[in-house]
Amino acid sequence: MRDFRYYFRNIFSSIILSALFFTTAHAQDKWERVINLHGKWKFSIGDKSLWGDRYFNDSKWEDIYVPSKWEDEGFNGYNGYAWYRTSFNGTEMPGKEQGYNLVLGYIDDVDEVFFNGHKIGASGSFPPRYHTAYNAHRNYFIPTEYIDFAGKNVIAVRVYDSEIEGGIVSGDIGVFTSKNDRGLALNLRGIWEFRLGTPGQDKFNSVGEKTVASLPAEGWTDITVPSSWDSQGYGNYDGGAWYRKQFVIPKDMQEDLVVLLGKIDDHDKAFLNGKQIGTSYDQWDKRRYYFVTKDQIKAGVVNTLIVYVEDAQGAGGIYEGPVGIIKQVEFSKYIRWR
Repeated sequence: MRDFRYYFRNIFSSIILSALFFTTAHAQDKWERVINLHGKWKFSIGDKSLWGDRYFNDSKWEDIYVPSKWEDEGFNGYNGYAWYRTSFNGTEMPGKEQGYNLVLGYIDDVDEVFFNGHKIGASGSFPPRYHTAYNAHRNYFIPTEYIDFAGKNVIAVRVYDSEIEGGIVSGDIGVFTSKNDRGLALNLRGIWEFRLGTPGQDKFNSVGEKTVASLPAEGWTDITVPSSWDSQGYGNYDGGAWYRKQFVIPKDMQEDLVVLLGKIDDHDKAFLNGKQIGTSYDQWDKRRYYFVTKDQIKAGVVNTLIVYVEDAQGAGGIYEGPVGIIKQVEFSKYIRWR
């Protein structure tokens, strides 16, 4: 059975990576690498939560080259948990005015990523509810407030491999800035709250402001946006799900705004502070831009953005950016060459 899976998986990987090559080729002009993280990282077999801490001393760990299969680095036949750690100097970053993403390429099978001790993303799901994400491209937003632009920044990656090859296996590894994110007043990439819809109750046509008002405050889990929910432990799920993001709009932004929700598969309804601001039906390949007036926002305090997504088949969720908020007076200039 293992041999058959190995053969099938490699054939499938070739097909997936070929498709991703063409997708990435078209998107290359949108991303610019500012920190190269190829090379030696620190590595240890095992699993301890303190290994994700910014100040943990990893000097006695083994060195391993990233990207590569850990089998090719002397850990042949090992399946299970392991951690990677590395660091870079924040003075090498261009500045605070840009948005930054940590790109880790392809990881076999499951990962959870920490930047200076803060969780910034995950793909797949760990045991006991194991679900592989070996074919998902890792691209995680780094909130600006987590970055030390004057000193050392520490990246820690928790990995679980079920069988065959394991680790940070391939890809262009580094910190990148997105041209599509430039000009955003608020970048909303990163960790959102998530919950599946209630079967037989949350149906696209009937979901509205009353439904949003009745959503429970508890019972939400973390999910990375943008990225399909299939690569984050909800593989093969077709149906409805809720996304929730809370953020503060600065006091000097009491004006008309545009909410950018990227690409969503398939249908969505968006609500800001309980009021519906837009909907799209069966437009999985179109970016969402929803306009809000200044009286719909709460400047200087917490605002809540909730998005209901319904997926009919295949991958689902908010799967591609940009995701954020821009001033309406700057939107025409922003959208012109995109």
